[in-house]
Amino acid sequence: MFLLIYFYAIFSHDAKILAIWNGEFCMFVSISSLIVISLYFFIVFPGYAQASSLKEEIRLEKLIEQSVSQGYHEEFIDLVELIYGKGFLSQGGKGSIEHMVSNLSLENKKILDIGSGLGGLVLHLAEQYPMDITGLEPQKWLFTKALANLKEKEGLLKGSAQFVLMDHPARLNQFPDESFDIILSKESILHVPLEVKKAFFLEIARVLKVGGRIIIMDWMHTVSQYSEKTRKMMDMDAVAYHLMTPSDYQFLLEEVGFSNVQMEDVSLKTADLSQENIEKIQELAPLILKEYGKDVYEYCIESWGYQKDAFASKELVAGIFRAEKNQ
Repeated sequence: MFLLIYFYAIFSHDAKILAIWNGEFCMFVSISSLIVISLYFFIVFPGYAQASSLKEEIRLEKLIEQSVSQGYHEEFIDLVELIYGKGFLSQGGKGSIEHMVSNLSLENKKILDIGSGLGGLVLHLAEQYPMDITGLEPQKWLFTKALANLKEKEGLLKGSAQFVLMDHPARLNQFPDESFDIILSKESILHVPLEVKKAFFLEIARVLKVGGRIIIMDWMHTVSQYSEKTRKMMDMDAVAYHLMTPSDYQFLLEEVGFSNVQMEDVSLKTADLSQENIEKIQELAPLILKEYGKDVYEYCIESWGYQKDAFASKELVAGIFRAEKNQ
């Protein structure tokens, strides 16, 4: 139709016909453009958006896997336990745990410990209180060791304790909504990549009961650029550090729905614990030198020294967040 009008207008030099052609052609172009745009938004764009979303999800999965792979190494666990105490991968041992849960009623509560490691926190609390406590761990070999530690405690626990291997390091897929009265985490969430922290805290809020409490001890930073000593400590530790500022941490907890968020600054106490660990390493020098060698001994003294300085200066902050879920 459009071609017939066009050729007749050209050969007849009819201005009216040319005007009709121009109008019809413009209408044709407009309609065609609308069709193309509609096809893009209803067919092409959703597919592109879905592909982009999948690509981003794959990127985050790889980032999380990399963070988990930068976790604690098995060959040094015996040394860490020698310094921190059996079953513990973080400073302070039983005293720090009791401080975290002070003023909480733990009896007959259902509790989750995120990043349970060797199971020190779970087993200590289950020894002291009649409760149902679950330790959740993303690293399989740590999970296996925690099970072995649990077996050693058979018949000694007042409460029920179990360990679960995470099937996804940034999701709590194994647990339905509102499963727990209390959720704990001690120096573990600092290893969760920044890009997925919000999604991870949303998961924590999901599995916590209304009126439930979170108690999270974590590391944060106060500077945009780390000092040379702190960077060296992080490199020496060879674990993933994804730290936030205290204010950003509090904002994130409030953003995902927690209320009455309060942070207790325990940085100076952490620095004191680091100094105590240095002194213990020095006391154990003959054993460490014999079992691990001079390089490992000097590494321990240097690394814990840098850690002590970072918390004493407040370049790094150790804080205990306490909050509750109202809805």
